[in-house]
Amino acid sequence: MTAIGPVAERRRKPSRAAIARASTVRAADARAIDVRVEDLSEGGFRFSSASVLPVGAHIRVGLAGAGQATARIAWRDGEAHGCAFQPLLTNDQIQSAFTHTICESAVLSLIPDSAVVPMPAAGAALAPPQRFAAPVRLILLVVASCACWALATLLLRGLSSF
Repeated sequence: MTAIGPVAERRRKPSRAAIARASTVRAADARAIDVRVEDLSEGGFRFSSASVLPVGAHIRVGLAGAGQATARIAWRDGEAHGCAFQPLLTNDQIQSAFTHTICESAVLSLIPDSAVVPMPAAGAALAPPQRFAAPVRLILLVVASCACWALATLLLRGLSSF
């Protein structure tokens, strides 16, 4: 069993709250990167992303409900990135980050997991919208045109009686 040094002990003192919520990180070049914030504490957070950011890079992270925070990437292991907040978050920011309303919680709890459709990955092509077949579109166009002409005729007859 190895002893934990005072720096490591101090670094891990704040308890980390599991978050697992989507967010956005902005790198120094201002590009937005979609990430998943895995955990959060007053001292830092861990996120996962397919985009690899270098250790030492300064970033800004969106904390839904608590604004943005500045951080520095302290370590990276594959897609996992560990970050240290600069300055530390306040207790109010921690309490507000990634919260949602009671109504939102109630609605989310009513939706069965089987009904949730996963969103396509960032940059993935979306399926084209479904369209009616050409004959159906022609029929709809004719019906809509007839309805417009009928409405115009009724309006003109109504105006001419005045």
